[in-house]
Amino acid sequence: MINVQAALQQVEALLRAGKGADAARLCKQLRKNRVDGPALLKLEGIAAFMLGHHAEAAKALGRFCDMAPNDSGSLAILGNVQQALGKPERAATAFRRVLALEPNAAPIHYNLGNALLDLGDYAAAAESFGRAMALQPNYAKAMAGQAQALAALGQDEAAVAAYVAALTVDPDMAQAHTNLGSLLQGLGRFAEAAAAHSRAVALKPDFAEAHTNLGNALQDLGRLDEAVAAHSRAVALAPRQARCHNNLGAALFAVARQKEAAECYEKALSLAPDMKAWRNLLAAALYRDDLDHAGLEKVQRRFGRAFDQRPGKMTPVPCDGPIRVGYLTSDFKNHPVAGNMLPVLERMNRAAFPIHVYANQIRSDAMSERIRALAAGWTDIGRMSDAEAAERIRADGIHILVSLAGHFDENRPTICAHRAAPVQISLHDVATSGLAAMDYIIGDSLLLPRGSPEVFSERQLRLPHFYVADLPGDLPPLRDPDGSAGPVFCCFNNPSKIGPATLAAWGRILGALPDARLVLKYQGRYGNREIRERFITLLIQAGAKAEQVVMLDLSEPFAAFLDRYNDADLALDPFPFSGSTTTFQALCMGVPVLTWPWQRMVSRWTASMLEPLELNEFIADSADDYVARAVAFAAGRAQWRARRAALRARLAASSLCDGSRWARHLERLYGAVWRRHLAKTQAR
Repeated sequence: MINVQAALQQVEALLRAGKGADAARLCKQLRKNRVDGPALLKLEGIAAFMLGHHAEAAKALGRFCDMAPNDSGSLAILGNVQQALGKPERAATAFRRVLALEPNAAPIHYNLGNALLDLGDYAAAAESFGRAMALQPNYAKAMAGQAQALAALGQDEAAVAAYVAALTVDPDMAQAHTNLGSLLQGLGRFAEAAAAHSRAVALKPDFAEAHTNLGNALQDLGRLDEAVAAHSRAVALAPRQARCHNNLGAALFAVARQKEAAECYEKALSLAPDMKAWRNLLAAALYRDDLDHAGLEKVQRRFGRAFDQRPGKMTPVPCDGPIRVGYLTSDFKNHPVAGNMLPVLERMNRAAFPIHVYANQIRSDAMSERIRALAAGWTDIGRMSDAEAAERIRADGIHILVSLAGHFDENRPTICAHRAAPVQISLHDVATSGLAAMDYIIGDSLLLPRGSPEVFSERQLRLPHFYVADLPGDLPPLRDPDGSAGPVFCCFNNPSKIGPATLAAWGRILGALPDARLVLKYQGRYGNREIRERFITLLIQAGAKAEQVVMLDLSEPFAAFLDRYNDADLALDPFPFSGSTTTFQALCMGVPVLTWPWQRMVSRWTASMLEPLELNEFIADSADDYVARAVAFAAGRAQWRARRAALRARLAASSLCDGSRWARHLERLYGAVWRRHLAKTQAR
């Protein structure tokens, strides 16, 4: 006859010794001998929890706690089990039951705070962590938890202070160091962020999250070689974490390894479909010169299917009075999109077309405030889900929602998949959104030529011309370059736009003009050794000599940057992703831009800007034509130097700098699509 009490005591001893497997086996033997009762249930649950068998533990401990509702220790373990199962609501319930019995249990207040964090109840989480700290001063983990809650509430500076205080008490918390680093990174304090992530890695060398966070900070610092290495280490440590692959892809993209970047994004999507990975994959596809229309269309259609939503219930929007226009953006700050939109928004009839901004951006600046002053409403949606943001837009009664530059930065065109407004328009984007719920895309006859093989999910709307901006207020004076030197070509575009096809054409140009030079600059990107070596290798293979290529790696004031165009004769546009802001800057300095527009929208921006200026001679129709036009220009460059002031004046007087005219065209377009919507609605 088995001695049940002795056997149960033996199980307890095994559990205290950390021998969960032996304890579980003895529990099974007791079950075979028809032993039952609350004591065995409790021990079975604890043994299962110790072995990581959380579902089994939850079942056993749940039954036991129903029988013994005042056993605070078992309730605490049940809460931990539910948290491990990803059921924070049940965990919070268990922890609250413990606190009803033991209100001064600081660790339980801490555990409740973690459950509330997972539930998104950040204010209550901060309160729970605060109670734990009050009961147990210098409770470092609770201090770090409160910092996390404060960060989630948007109280960034308070969160930084809380993390610093926690790490002063316990400097060996690797998670807290990397959390602090991510917070500092969001505040633009990149060097401090890198230091915090580095400390986390030093404390815990196999901490994949810290390695990939360090890679992000290094990338923001322009230390791209190190960033790629950090992300590669993270992928090696955690090959099943989608975020690590996505971040490695972003670093590879920054060093112009577009195809490898796309492979990383595909791997991330295979592990966990995510908007960031999708957006990065879509953007990378636009930069690649090895993808044809079919390849691009395949990626775009996949994206559309992935984010196709059953439209939200649209409450009828009042049809009389002003047409409320919402702008969905992450870029209303010091950013080219804001620079393009400001001269239009300032000149819009805002009484007839009130401006409502839905901003997905962490920081604001002087440009943000200028636009905010024009808006009837400004809503920060950074902490809202797509569905929540769409519901807010519907509640605001927006008639037309304009998704700005949806492929790039932190923009969220997928909010439109929830049918946030009766009419939805893509503006300042470079390709189809791929979304069935996006009704229109705006361009002009060059960006959206009729008969193009490019596929759009949207109906195409064409303005008389597209690009518009004000001339920079700090334009430097024009001066003649050194006429005794050979021709100087330049490209100040993002090197991610510069692929093998572009470098091959540039190498041919330099090979045909031995006295020519090519000057490349983009922020500090050419400080990256890999970019320099790869670009030089491909240029030499196409006919250039290394001494013909100048790669500038320096930061300088905007006016000093623009002044560099004074030393150039001709700006070379990359392909297939052409310039737009850089093209406008070159033209402001009287420097023409040579472009080869492919049969896709992303490739035709420079051509769209050259045509109103009657500079069609700088629009090539093939790689050979591009090279030939550059070589021919070099022979007659002196006459173009003499025309710089005239070109600047022509630009200033052109439609490219006429925000009022652009605003009137946009108002007519908004009115037309709204009337079309009303006609369709009334016909139903």
